[in-house]
Amino acid sequence: MDPRLTSLLKLQEVLSVQRKLEMQYEEIPKRQNEIHIFLKNLEDEAGAAEEKFKQHEIEQKNVELELQQGQEDRVKKEAQLMTIKNNKEYQATLAEIESLDRRNSRNEERLIELIDAVDKQRTILNEKKNELEKRQSDFQSELAELEKTEKGLNKKVEAARQETDRIKEHVDPVLFQRFVRVFNGKQGHAMATANGGHCGACSIRLTPRLMQLAKRGQDIVVCEGCQRFLYWDHSLEEDQLGAL
Repeated sequence: MDPRLTSLLKLQEVLSVQRKLEMQYEEIPKRQNEIHIFLKNLEDEAGAAEEKFKQHEIEQKNVELELQQGQEDRVKKEAQLMTIKNNKEYQATLAEIESLDRRNSRNEERLIELIDAVDKQRTILNEKKNELEKRQSDFQSELAELEKTEKGLNKKVEAARQETDRIKEHVDPVLFQRFVRVFNGKQGHAMATANGGHCGACSIRLTPRLMQLAKRGQDIVVCEGCQRFLYWDHSLEEDQLGAL
């Protein structure tokens, strides 16, 4: 077989290994980013729940103070009734007491609503915090494992690239560029068998001349259909003979 074909077959092998490792390596930061985004969303949700809880608490305290003040004012107004001699002033004070009663009644209703809202929001907040803590704990081990895997893959990728560079030294630069274009354009498959008179990748029927050239293995032969580099796999013939 033409040494150029031998080098291309070897290049197909090592470059496939390299690209597979590179894809695995590239997936790690993606997964790390997914985890960080997920945890950040949980943190934001917990923060929003806590902020809402604090707002309810503040409003509850304000209503409690307003209700307390209203009740104290009512006691004072009732005390004033005992000292008022003027009927007009007496009626005006009664009107003020009625107004205080209405306001105090509204505050009591609002206070009941707020107490319930605070309790519910406290439950939501605790659930959010618990979920965040659990997820942080769960993802901590995965992040540690991803970091470990990343370091290991980094070494493997570097070794694979060095092996690719070593094979590349035995390939003509122009041929290498052609090979890489086909490799990238054909999902990592730049070589195809010519056995049986058709391209092993795209199945197009080869001309007798191309088939013979591929079988001889003394020239660079390219499929007219998919542009892959063709070679004759003699091991397939041996397998067929062995099956007879």
